[in-house]
Amino acid sequence: MFVITALIATLAYSVIMGYNTPSCITTSTATLKNFKPGVFEKEPGVYVVNIIAQRFYFSPSQILLHNPKKIIFNITSSDVIHGLRIIGTNVNMMIIPGYFTEVTWYPPSNFEGTYLIICTEYCGTYHSTMYATIIIEK
Repeated sequence: MFVITALIATLAYSVIMGYNTPSCITTSTATLKNFKPGVFEKEPGVYVVNIIAQRFYFSPSQILLHNPKKIIFNITSSDVIHGLRIIGTNVNMMIIPGYFTEVTWYPPSNFEGTYLIICTEYCGTYHSTMYATIIIEK
């Protein structure tokens, strides 16, 4: 009985805090030559974030967003399999070399501050130093 109560309480907390799962995960075989890493604002509050994962860094390594309502991550790897996790959120994805992964995330309206992005797949000797930051300002 306790386990069921704890599960329901956890689900209720998630709904109240506005957590939701990333959506629209797709892959394609576009070329890396035309892919420009960076942050682009499509319209107010809607950002496209292009990221390249390489041993042992993410490019860009710092992402600054002002009052985001929707964030579209386009991510690829140029060398080995990597993972991308934004600590404190539900964003967690695999990055496969030669493919582009697209994830749409709707951050809760109360998200503000600096969040750590880490690689979640072992990619070599300096894997533990592979990180970036996302800064959300209101």
